[in-house]
Amino acid sequence: MKCPHCKDKDLVMSERKGVEIDYCPECRGIWLDKGELDKILDRSREEEGRDQPQGYSNGPSGHHPTYGHKPYKKRKSFFEELFD
Repeated sequence: MKCPHCKDKDLVMSERKGVEIDYCPECRGIWLDKGELDKILDRSREEEGRDQPQGYSNGPSGHHPTYGHKPYKKRKSFFEELFD
């Protein structure tokens, strides 16, 4: 299949966690078939729940001051394994 953006480049198919992802090596565009985005989101939510230790709460603990801001934590992306 050709890249819808580049028009002349062939898409490369990659499978990650049971989801087939087509991407363009030229423009790095990602193209998904119907339902694949829903699969990615579902699996991402499942992994998010597993990363959290049992009994852990997302709410404030009261033990650590926040100094008026929330700590920043980068979320892991499903696509981190696909692209550098």
